[in-house]
Amino acid sequence: MKIINETHSLSLKENFAIERIHQSTDQQLTDEKMTDMVIVEHHLDAYINDQLAFKLVCTPEKLDALVLGFLLSEGYIEKPDEIEFIYVCESGERVKVQLNKPLALPEIDHDTGSNSISCGNNRKIRQAAYATSLISLPVHDWSHETVLMLANACNRNAGLFAETGGTHCCAMSISGELTFICEDIGRHNAVDKAIGQALMEEKNLAEAILFTTGRIPSDMVIKAIRSGIPVIASHSAPTDEAVLLARQFNLTLIGFVRGKRMNLYAGK
Repeated sequence: MKIINETHSLSLKENFAIERIHQSTDQQLTDEKMTDMVIVEHHLDAYINDQLAFKLVCTPEKLDALVLGFLLSEGYIEKPDEIEFIYVCESGERVKVQLNKPLALPEIDHDTGSNSISCGNNRKIRQAAYATSLISLPVHDWSHETVLMLANACNRNAGLFAETGGTHCCAMSISGELTFICEDIGRHNAVDKAIGQALMEEKNLAEAILFTTGRIPSDMVIKAIRSGIPVIASHSAPTDEAVLLARQFNLTLIGFVRGKRMNLYAGK
């Protein structure tokens, strides 16, 4: 797999002149002119084998890792050696992926970048589809100390969030050591960046613990299972389908990591 990233120092934040409005104890409103730092919203089009495959709205850093992680976590590939190259253009607005296999892609809505999904699917249909496309994870030993370390790392090292308040953070541990911290305006993107960075550095995702500052819905759980990550944790909440999927496929799912406590929803 060859990665060619031609982006250089894309802007991650912008200054805007704003007015901050205060309400005093006597209910009087005052305003203060000031400058505020705002996170940049970046739009990326990804082509697989010269066909538009997906569009992402993201933070314009680690775009190669983002696309690589997305390819694995969304099931476009099963392993990185299916990729011949990933090319990110200078503006970061277009990424070309060449696979060493043909790929049948669903029709893309060119306005939204989404695949069309019909209404009327119920939980049993979805569970049957997951059962044919996902593989149960092996049992993995984990420690609450590592989970707390990842949560603290996000709190201390999310620099873009500290400046703008506009990102989610994702931290990954391999074999108990802090390995990556990634930020993005999208919580799914932050997860994909961490997965992609691990693949680029040939880390073993079967030994990973993934921490996210966002809530954990079923699609986040699916990303972890597809990537072979055995433990996912958050300081926020999971959804009901996320819990059911995690229990079905042996994923350790932890929520509400706050202070020194956490809720274990699936796993041991």
